[in-house]
Amino acid sequence: TTCSSSSDLPPRVQLGFSLPLHKGDNDVDATDTSSFDGQDNILGHTSPNWCDWDGGKIGGLPSWLNPRDLPDGPLCCRGPCSKNIETKEGTPLRFIAQLYCPADDVTSNPAAFHRSVYVFACPKCCSDSSKLFQNQEHDDGNEEKEIPAELLSECVRVLRCQLPKQNDFYPLIGDGEADDEWEKHTSAYWSKNSKNDQLNLCAVCGQRSKGKCPKQGKWFCGPHHQKECLRASKQHQRTNPNETMPQTYLPSVFYESELVVEEEPDQVSNEAALNSGNGNDTDTMKSKSLFQSNDVTDSDANLEQSDLNKLTGNKSLAEAATGVTDPTTLAFYARMNIGGEENDVRDQCLRYSRWPSTQKQAIDKDEEKEEEEEGVLWVTSDHRPDESFPPKCQHCGAERAFEFQILPQMIHYLLNDPDASGDNNDSSNERHVLTESERAVLLEAKAKIESGMDLPEGFQEQHDAALASARDALLGISRKGDKGGASAEEGAKDGLDWGTIAVYTCTASCGDSGAYLEEAAWVQPPLD
Repeated sequence: TTCSSSSDLPPRVQLGFSLPLHKGDNDVDATDTSSFDGQDNILGHTSPNWCDWDGGKIGGLPSWLNPRDLPDGPLCCRGPCSKNIETKEGTPLRFIAQLYCPADDVTSNPAAFHRSVYVFACPKCCSDSSKLFQNQEHDDGNEEKEIPAELLSECVRVLRCQLPKQNDFYPLIGDGEADDEWEKHTSAYWSKNSKNDQLNLCAVCGQRSKGKCPKQGKWFCGPHHQKECLRASKQHQRTNPNETMPQTYLPSVFYESELVVEEEPDQVSNEAALNSGNGNDTDTMKSKSLFQSNDVTDSDANLEQSDLNKLTGNKSLAEAATGVTDPTTLAFYARMNIGGEENDVRDQCLRYSRWPSTQKQAIDKDEEKEEEEEGVLWVTSDHRPDESFPPKCQHCGAERAFEFQILPQMIHYLLNDPDASGDNNDSSNERHVLTESERAVLLEAKAKIESGMDLPEGFQEQHDAALASARDALLGISRKGDKGGASAEEGAKDGLDWGTIAVYTCTASCGDSGAYLEEAAWVQPPLD
């Protein structure tokens, strides 16, 4: 990491990976808010030495770039659960991830010298049992009605905060020469000096507090987290009487890890795979190809309707081309396996490609494919936004554009204790890596489906087998966390689920006051 802001444009696509913390980094008392501002853990902005900031963090508690002017909390869901007649408010959101991504050079806005983006999700609406993922719900008459795709995206909220190089919280030089007693980067400092008790962070979610519990001696954002902390403390005390309750024992706090970023490996073309000189791969490719040249004839290109009905189970070709025959899904799995065995990148949790459409003055036909590859990598062709999304920035009126997306792989690291499983990349849980020929099968099927040609007989069987192999290769890791085998009574995490979360931000990166400004997100439901 160099001691600079955004002096260089990032590579075309960057991938984010979860890196386990050193053992002991999470062993802090979740009810001691002073531990949130300690400097032992350099994740996020817990250190004033901003030259050390890089990537971001997954899970745990948010590390606020501006520790004084915190967002009004707690942040709550604006999705279906917010329409509950009894509670009249949405479920408190849980912190998912944050990313440090300065934008002063790309926007010519010096106020974006330091810039962090925070993502929060609803544990109720973004769950594996959510009716939203079935795209239907029942009204009082037990009749099904369609849920708008836009509603799911209201279950995720994104905040952006930025600061100029000269600010109230961090030294001008961020290379470690700051006074050892520097505390201006902590909320505790500003709470004490401004006599604002609300800057004592909530002991559960790390957001602005509303009061102190006299029984526990801790600060909380509301009664829901006050009760949660008390219940968790009692449960932990019964089973671990001589141990301090770790922060991640709380159900509302996901397991924490560092988010490290590296460039996506180059994509190897199918032609290169076939001409690599490996005869075995070529033979395998020919034997597994869904559309071998010696099998596809003019008559095959015009299948009889009766044969097509048999192939698709009396469904229309359009219906048959969804789900496992979705070319978007094929492209997703193929892209996840882009690195092969030598550079396996399937564990990527995040894909970063800031404002690809704004980085080019004009896009000719030869650049359209590259532009597409730099944008959102959707998991399905369904539940995608229309041209009206994202809305323009409500703060300055500038266009919003895609910046990064959170992948379903992140769920594994949020819900599973890395200490219980060894580490976040447990090598004992081996997964099949797609060969180049298997990956080529997926890409070939995608091209054929998109061409609109009638599918030859046997397509379904071969295609299903190839896609199943791809799915197992990518999602062989457990996505349904159970807190290392703990029961629900011992603080088990709720089962998050999503297909992808695409984040769109203001292309002007507006704002010069250090406020936390809301951005836009689009959520695709999971495939299964």
